[in-house]
Amino acid sequence: MVRATRPDMLRSETFADVAVLPYASWGRRMPGTTIRGGPVLPADAPDWTGIPLVGGAAWLRGPDALPAGLDPAPLPGRYALLGPAIGHFGHMIGEFMHRLWVLKQDPGLVPLLVGLPGGQTIPRFVRDYLDMIGAAAPVLLTDPARVEHLVIGEPGRLLGARCSAAYGRLVGGMLPAQLLDQPGQAPRLAILRGHLATGRCIGEAWIEAVLADQGYRIFRPEAHSLADQITAVSSADQIVMTEGSALHIFDLLPPVRARIAVLGRRPGMGIVRRAIAEKVPELLTFPPDFMVGTLDPGNPRANALSRVDPLAFLRLLAEHGFADRVPEQGFLDAPGLLESDVAAYATHYRYRLDAAGIDAFIAAAVRSCRDGVQDPDLAPALEHRR
Repeated sequence: MVRATRPDMLRSETFADVAVLPYASWGRRMPGTTIRGGPVLPADAPDWTGIPLVGGAAWLRGPDALPAGLDPAPLPGRYALLGPAIGHFGHMIGEFMHRLWVLKQDPGLVPLLVGLPGGQTIPRFVRDYLDMIGAAAPVLLTDPARVEHLVIGEPGRLLGARCSAAYGRLVGGMLPAQLLDQPGQAPRLAILRGHLATGRCIGEAWIEAVLADQGYRIFRPEAHSLADQITAVSSADQIVMTEGSALHIFDLLPPVRARIAVLGRRPGMGIVRRAIAEKVPELLTFPPDFMVGTLDPGNPRANALSRVDPLAFLRLLAEHGFADRVPEQGFLDAPGLLESDVAAYATHYRYRLDAAGIDAFIAAAVRSCRDGVQDPDLAPALEHRR
């Protein structure tokens, strides 16, 4: 059963002299499997000390015992387990930052991250967040260690479950008040992905230009510090954004005053409703017609191109007061706009396709978008992850 965690019911467990191993891998995870790395916990440790899947309906445990002959070095001190050091903003915040509420109860705990192959650094945004909330400097464990005192908090936000307003107030209360709801900030923000080659809808750059002409501040989170992101989104009155990692900034915030409209990249848009529905006064969603295709075999759906009618999206925005006017001519009707937009997506993948392959994808994708029908030859790639 997928659930939303109530802050007044969050639990924590303390373990003494517990071995913690670096992660051997961090790939696709399935219920019923174990993780090669992390804390080696007693068999009776609560499920929630593991890694949550499916909104807490399943949990992954770490190793049951130390490998034979391994004698981890002692790590003295008192630590709070944060999780793996994932460099991806959305996954790190959405999945692994939500045990930190224990620092509100015990600020003397040192945040502990567990290393990954090839990822032996603490992401900058994690360091910045820990600094904002007044936490001690974090420690990244890259070798087996026997931790003197380890506190593991139950995650207050579960990916795949609702991020509740109550938990938002708890975690938002850990932030400095001066970062939140500052006067003088832009009342309208557009946080779209048209400048990105991966994981976007057709026409987003065109939508962005229309909104900029109507007073929207074009905000690209990757170009701003975490503090600036928090201030910008918590101070806005209206936000138009695309479904994606940028949504997870709201995981760290209390309920905000902004009305939010979200352009969907994937059918269903469950991640949008679960991430912010409880934390905003109004949520407007616009799902895609379909996912056109992908050129990324490693993460196909996340980096796919999706079909929407950008003019229809702007009409919806206007109906709900997010836009002041709608262009007379739509993106799909203007000569050359669709072709150049699809080409901007496809040419990002020239490292894996020759010119003929790029041209074939562009032609098929353009035809699919104009016809409003998913191309059966492009569809299979969306379901096969390498």
